[in-house]
Amino acid sequence: VGRGTLRALPARRVAVVRYSGSSPPEVLASHERALRDWLARQGLTPVGPATSARYDPPSTLPLLRRNELWLELDALN
Repeated sequence: VGRGTLRALPARRVAVVRYSGSSPPEVLASHERALRDWLARQGLTPVGPATSARYDPPSTLPLLRRNELWLELDALN
């Protein structure tokens, strides 16, 4: 695996759910549904697809893995 590249991104607002464990598609879908439901109850509007962030290498025990699922929010929120 090569090194990544750092780049500046424009500011944005995102809603985030943090979870541990592995991230198979059904787990990601479950967290996305829960986050979208919560946002709807708060009157917030997500835009675009969800983004997943995984912070630990695959060799980390699943219980200790830090993961996040992000949904960008409408700028008007």
